[in-house]
Amino acid sequence: MRSITLCNGQSDVDSPAVKHHSPHVTSVLMRSPSKRDISTSPSSLIHRAQALELRDDRGVESLAGYLRNLGDRQVESIKTLSMDMNPAYINAARVHLPNAVEKIAFDHFHVAKMLCAVVDKTRQSEMKTIPLQARKSAHRSRYLWLYGRNKRHGRIAERLEAAQMVLPDTSRCWAMKELARELWSRRYDEQSRRLWQEWIAMAKDVGVPLLSSAARTLRKRLYGILNAMKYRVSNGNAESLNSKIRLLRIKSRGYRNKERFKVAVMFHYGRLNMDF
Repeated sequence: MRSITLCNGQSDVDSPAVKHHSPHVTSVLMRSPSKRDISTSPSSLIHRAQALELRDDRGVESLAGYLRNLGDRQVESIKTLSMDMNPAYINAARVHLPNAVEKIAFDHFHVAKMLCAVVDKTRQSEMKTIPLQARKSAHRSRYLWLYGRNKRHGRIAERLEAAQMVLPDTSRCWAMKELARELWSRRYDEQSRRLWQEWIAMAKDVGVPLLSSAARTLRKRLYGILNAMKYRVSNGNAESLNSKIRLLRIKSRGYRNKERFKVAVMFHYGRLNMDF
């Protein structure tokens, strides 16, 4: 067992034939492909990834129950555990996974999503403080802040520069988001921790409450960010598997209950031994 990924599944099991609400499958535990698997073609990579278990919630027991069912040798063999920053997952890993702080890796996507949310919420808040005549153009800038520095050119660059003049706090948050992106794209080395610590200090000095809050979160979870950079792991394969699971539900026109849905997922993506 090399790596395990926790994915937030959103694939519901409601069927048009069922009148009552059926619970969602919200946690998918997946074994990441091995080096041998990765050497295969990218199109078959998701089929090499293995769905280990599906859970009905995002609580502590979702991960703790799975880890408890493993033998000591299997638990010791887990090299990395990629996840979002869900406190329940973190608590479960710290209790049931030896040397968890050295193995937990926080997915890049969820960190980027948090910083994008900081930019957007700051924009919404700052819009209330600018003159009415400027609010319309500021409102239209919503999607401009999603562009990275490397995609600022032509008309996009002009519009973004105009928005930065009107929304200075949002502009500062955007700049910090882009700096975090650059830090994450660097190859892990002995400078990585120091650079992230400098980013956290700078984010606090900006003086935007939402950005300061995000900086405190990243300081608390820095070990998982550094592990993700060091081991080059992410939730990418798990999110791809999650998309396959959604497609499975669509093709079947829904499932009558969650247990049937789980059986179908494990049949297709559990890499079960079918030899009899």
